[in-house]
Amino acid sequence: MPVFSYEAVDSGGKKVSGTIDAAGEFEAREKLRSDRLMPLTVGVKKEFRGLASLERVTQVDVLTFTRQLGGLLEAGVPVDRALMILSKMSEKKTIREILATVLQDIQGGQALSQALSKHKPFPKLYINMVRAGEAGGVLEPIIEKLANFLETSIAFREDIRTALIYPIFLTIVGGVAVGVMMIFVVPKFASIFLDLGQSLPASTQMLMAASDVIARYWWMGLGVAAGMFIMLRMYAKTDEGRMLLDSYKLKVPVMRDLHIKVAVARFCRTLSTMIASGVPILQGIRIAREVTGNEVMSRGLAGMEESVSRGKGLSGALRDDSVFPPLVAQMVAVGEESGRLEETLMHVAVRYEEESRRTLKRLVGMLEPAIILVMALVVGFIVISMLVTIFSIYEIPM
Repeated sequence: MPVFSYEAVDSGGKKVSGTIDAAGEFEAREKLRSDRLMPLTVGVKKEFRGLASLERVTQVDVLTFTRQLGGLLEAGVPVDRALMILSKMSEKKTIREILATVLQDIQGGQALSQALSKHKPFPKLYINMVRAGEAGGVLEPIIEKLANFLETSIAFREDIRTALIYPIFLTIVGGVAVGVMMIFVVPKFASIFLDLGQSLPASTQMLMAASDVIARYWWMGLGVAAGMFIMLRMYAKTDEGRMLLDSYKLKVPVMRDLHIKVAVARFCRTLSTMIASGVPILQGIRIAREVTGNEVMSRGLAGMEESVSRGKGLSGALRDDSVFPPLVAQMVAVGEESGRLEETLMHVAVRYEEESRRTLKRLVGMLEPAIILVMALVVGFIVISMLVTIFSIYEIPM
């Protein structure tokens, strides 16, 4: 239960302060009055949260909250009562505090969408769908659609991450194996070869030189790599850096196709959900283009709002876009003519999500043998260089 700090005046006219447990500000004031105190100020207590301040609210947490809220609303529980229940049920302290603040704002007369908009875990799409549900008096079905949208989006993202786990693991393990050989194994052979005083083959000399550099400066290499990674992440957060990196994503031949398909799927699914929820199409386009995951595509779609507002239609605006595949515009045109635009957009989203999975599977299928081949060549070069030297010392013909 949230803790509220207060300042009040007692029956003797003396000013007092303290804390009190209550489900909301209204209940806190009622408790104070029942204790013969006249409340002056009541607010959620701000306290040092330690490690809890680092607690991150994920999309899965937002999905869980949305599912639970939809279930309570379907059972006929009022919004404020549902929030009070959920603020006690959540396992994360951060979410409990957010819901307590949202409940306090609602009890103060604010709408749910307005109260949620003050908190970062709830994106613009979420807020606008809730606002549309409130305006149309259909909050319960909108919450259900929102939960389905979040669930599908999370599942699609997890599919992509899962497909990339094995290649990343393979690269790390192979890199560590090569590093161990270069830092610990090769130097021992090198000392033996040098003690014999014989001339070494060029490949062995190259290997020993590389091993010496890696053994001496591996920590510096890791530091430089970590520094470059951090700088790249920081640069990617700037407008210039985000535009530059996103433009490269659309130029790399293999990645371009996958990136465009993922962006199209996100855009169409988001816009479909917004239109089906009663959000105006121009507002839906504005929000949908922000979730494409590519700043270049997002800015390129900025002119779509103007085209649609002039009566050109969504399909016409998509035809003018140089990145979106022509098939998308054709399918959207059919949806506009049949009056089933949101259903067509959802069909496009599902189709391109499936194509994205297939493209990613093919990409990973090519990537895995490529990584294995590179690692095999590196390890093979190390082993052969050692064997050539050993055979030359004992004059064993190869």
